[in-house]
Amino acid sequence: MDVSRAKFFGATMKRPLIWIDLENSPHVPFFVPIIEELERAGCEVILTARDFAQTRELVARAGLNARIIGGEWGNSTPIKSFGLLLRAIRLARRMRSRNISLSVGHGSRGLLLASKMLRIPVLELYDYEGASVGLFNRLSTYVMTPEAISFSTLEKLGLVKEKHLTYPGLKEDVYVSNFQPDDSILRELNLDPSRIIITIRPPSRTAHYRSEESFRLFDELMQLLRERDDVQIVFLPREKNHPPAPSYSASLRRSGSFIIPPTAIDGLNLLYHSDLVISGGGTMNREAAALGVPTVTIFKGPMGAVDKWLIDSRKMIAINNAEEILAMLRKRERAAIRESSATKEIIIKTILRLADRSV
Repeated sequence: MDVSRAKFFGATMKRPLIWIDLENSPHVPFFVPIIEELERAGCEVILTARDFAQTRELVARAGLNARIIGGEWGNSTPIKSFGLLLRAIRLARRMRSRNISLSVGHGSRGLLLASKMLRIPVLELYDYEGASVGLFNRLSTYVMTPEAISFSTLEKLGLVKEKHLTYPGLKEDVYVSNFQPDDSILRELNLDPSRIIITIRPPSRTAHYRSEESFRLFDELMQLLRERDDVQIVFLPREKNHPPAPSYSASLRRSGSFIIPPTAIDGLNLLYHSDLVISGGGTMNREAAALGVPTVTIFKGPMGAVDKWLIDSRKMIAINNAEEILAMLRKRERAAIRESSATKEIIIKTILRLADRSV
């Protein structure tokens, strides 16, 4: 996308400073192309990140110059709240001497609170209305969501029309549209392309919307898949301190059928070369769906509008019992990647326009 700096910043020609916070692993691939375009348009971008899940490793892999501030705080609500406040204070201290035009996050609560402390205009994006979005709706200067989430739903959650902005498609379209497959991931993980490759990510144990039904279904699936000698599983832990249950992982790892990547990997390449993707909800399912990979959700919490849209569009399947997966265990033909820059362009133009208001 060719973005003219003069077009967006007019006669003032000041160099806007935009602060982006990478609070979770999915934020890294999402923001990488956005950062590149903002800098090409003449903005200065400053980055912070949280040491949570694989965020630190992905930041390093992407070559981003991000200051790591804060880490994990478990699943206790009071402790998580304390950790959030502490991180927000540390972020505010870090940014208080900077003349920031706009702060941007994808569901980053630390960035939101720090921005309010410093009176910085803040744009928060999110794509799941079932999360605790009330804070974003009340405190953000602007809120941006996929068109699939109706404003009437968000209005009930405290969002006013004047703040609301939208983009078409999925947030994953921002970076999936530029994806180039590379089969080196097969060698990197010692994957056998003749076997059925299944990438699995469990439900979250720390999310407030976690569901015990999701954990039950996940365990049943793992027990079923351990009996298959034609399957190779790539397991992507959601949290560092919650490895898979040893009752089934030990035997699978001994047989070479169960692989846990030792470091952060090229996630899109793994998904593209998978025959099936199973996840307890979240970004990975939507990435797989955007790539045209057969995708199964085992999430049993409140279903979001984006996931409903994917299911209705037959880009994702929701199952209720493990046996339903049996019909999907087969090798697949790789589909061509759909190239579209519409989502990325709208998000970038929105950020530039909002930053221009503050210059």
